[in-house]
Amino acid sequence: MAHYDRVIPPGGTGNITVTIDSGKVRGDFRKKAIIWSNDLQRMSVALYLEGEVIPHISLDPGGYLSLRGAKGKVPKEHLDIINNHKDPMKITGVDSDLSDNIAWHVEEVKPGYAYRLGVEDISEKVGDYTGHLYVRTDNPLKPELVIIINGHVSEK
Repeated sequence: MAHYDRVIPPGGTGNITVTIDSGKVRGDFRKKAIIWSNDLQRMSVALYLEGEVIPHISLDPGGYLSLRGAKGKVPKEHLDIINNHKDPMKITGVDSDLSDNIAWHVEEVKPGYAYRLGVEDISEKVGDYTGHLYVRTDNPLKPELVIIINGHVSEK
């Protein structure tokens, strides 16, 4: 997003502010903004905004788990929840809209900084399902994490 002074008098100065929404960008980024003017010597200038966005809490390998297999033999899956702050955090609860299909448990790997969330299929029926796990934390900057769960349970 760019904000700038619309009119700058000849020989004057103006302000240009370029921002990035860190809620939509993860990891390293490089963005370019081109500034156009009526200066015949230099009609355009490129501005680059570079950096790295580190999320408050990381989900490794990501915020999605897929449970696929034959009824009663669906492999368990897991993901790691990593606190990227210097202050410790706690997981205060986990809820799901799939309680008939999955069971979960949270293991503290490094107290306050790393947790492992394990998920297993407990479906009694063959078929597909999709839903969410809602992980609540005491981190005021990221009080809830949403993990997408997709399941496919076959007969054999």
